[in-house]
This record gives sequence, C-alpha cells and structure tokens, in this order.
Amino acid sequence: MSRNGLVGNHTHTLDAKNRVFFPAKFREELGSPIVITINLDKCLSAYSESEWENFVAKLESYPKSQVRTLKRIFCGNAKKVTPDGQGRVMIDKELLQFAGMEDSVTFVGCGDCVELWAEAKNPLTELTDDLLSELNEKMLELDI
Repeated sequence: MSRNGLVGNHTHTLDAKNRVFFPAKFREELGSPIVITINLDKCLSAYSESEWENFVAKLESYPKSQVRTLKRIFCGNAKKVTPDGQGRVMIDKELLQFAGMEDSVTFVGCGDCVELWAEAKNPLTELTDDLLSELNEKMLELDI
C-alpha cells in the first residue's frame, strides 16, 4: 500500500448479480484478492490480504476469551473476492443485507481499508455542526 494510504470516495451502482465496480485506484492499492467483511458501523470493510492478516493478528494477540466473538463476527463473515476483467466484484447477498445496500455503494478510503456504504447511509453526507464540533474536541484531545 502506498505511503498515503487509501483516500477519497466514489459511488457506483450494484448490478442485478450483486456486482459493483470497485474503483481502480482502490483496486490498485488493495491488490488481489480483496477481503471484504462486515464493519460494526453497519457498513462493509475491504482490506488487502496483508492488511487483513495484520487485522487478524491483532485480534489474535489478545486473550481468546476477550476476542472470540469479534473473531467469529469478522472472520466468519469475511469473503475473498477477485475483481473481474471489468473491475467488478461480487458482494454476497448476506453482506449486502447487513449493510443495507440495495442500489448503490459508496466507497470511502479510510487509510488502511476501504469502507463500503449504502449510498443512503454515506457518512460523508452527515457532517452536521454538532458532529464537527464533537470531532474537533476529539482531535484536540488526541493532539491531532
């Protein structure tokens, strides 16, 4: 993955076979296969194979009693997908239902992964004054 990580956002339409065009820049950064799993924010997350391995290794570094449910949720729902010749990936019906995706998918670069959102739940359109104020306080607290 490049030094700058996965950044930007794109929206694409799901076709009748649950395929969606995965943005070229993200495909290049993630490589193939891409690991897609659920995200606790009710969206999906897409990882490169190496980032996925890092994520699982981090989970495995904690006592099993503390992370066994998390491992079941993330690993049990993970799918490895390979983009076709047109750059599309097929997303399992269960993953689409979990994230509430019906027509369009918004891809949001998050540095180490790409989040896939139902267009109607796109978090980039929910930047209210209250949320921005809360995030500003958090950034000050974290000295960012």
